[in-house]
Amino acid sequence: MNENLTEFSNEVKAQFFESFPSLLKLEHKIIKNKERAFCIEIKAPSPKAEHPLCVDTYGEEVTVSFDAYHAHFNEFFGESECGTAFEFINQIISGEFAVVSYWRGNQWCGSSLLKKEDFPINNENHPYANRIQIRSWAGNLDLEIECIPRN
Repeated sequence: MNENLTEFSNEVKAQFFESFPSLLKLEHKIIKNKERAFCIEIKAPSPKAEHPLCVDTYGEEVTVSFDAYHAHFNEFFGESECGTAFEFINQIISGEFAVVSYWRGNQWCGSSLLKKEDFPINNENHPYANRIQIRSWAGNLDLEIECIPRN
């Protein structure tokens, strides 16, 4: 393992590498940091994804982010209110889920990870937004929806 990482970070790093060897074949980089945390960024196959898949252990928790959404977990395989970090990563890379984010110009209004059948068709849940951006790992679900904002 890596002596520079905390015990928690080493454990998550090992679990991630064991669980997702195929992701390591994609363009990726491991970020060095002073906190002794594990942090890896993996470029998505979709050219429209503005931010990579990122897994880190800052603050002794697992944070998984992709595009304009992220979630926090106490452990890689441990339960939380939105499942496990392992399950969350699988949802992102599955091709069945996408990050749905709401925007007013360049201002972020909210986001979530949703299955295709749950994608919004309007800004009812975020009436301030004038655009809904949908970004999936492979790009197969990517979509932009223009909306009329309500103030």
